[in-house]
Amino acid sequence: MTIIPVTEHNFPQAAQVYRASWRESHKHICTPEFLQSRDCDGYLRQRLAGLYLLSDGEPAGVIRVHDGTLSTLYIHPAKQGRGYGRTLLDFALECSPNLKLTVLSSNEKAAGMYLRHGFRFTGKQQKLRDGLWEREMIRNAV
Repeated sequence: MTIIPVTEHNFPQAAQVYRASWRESHKHICTPEFLQSRDCDGYLRQRLAGLYLLSDGEPAGVIRVHDGTLSTLYIHPAKQGRGYGRTLLDFALECSPNLKLTVLSSNEKAAGMYLRHGFRFTGKQQKLRDGLWEREMIRNAV
């Protein structure tokens, strides 16, 4: 298993992982038309600084840690449940032990993983629409 910076050479693999996992994680909160129309490649290309690709023979996950913020952590849907998320989060904490992030209120699985890794909710949240919030979490190294 390797974690490497995303470059022009491996960008297509990183974008494919991001696109598939973003669509999967947002399928219950976005319309099918929006899921298909979102420019995942363009979004990701604008955020290359601090972006890494996890590969285990084939691309499995992407993560972005930049300026003390974990802004991206996605595991390809076919690779979920194998510890890749924990591996990438541990990597992020090695890069920056004091991190902040936001998590969708609908993503209880991710929030649970972050809580188990010492993150806590700050109380700051942004309403995206009725019943859906983006909730801030932080982790301060002890």
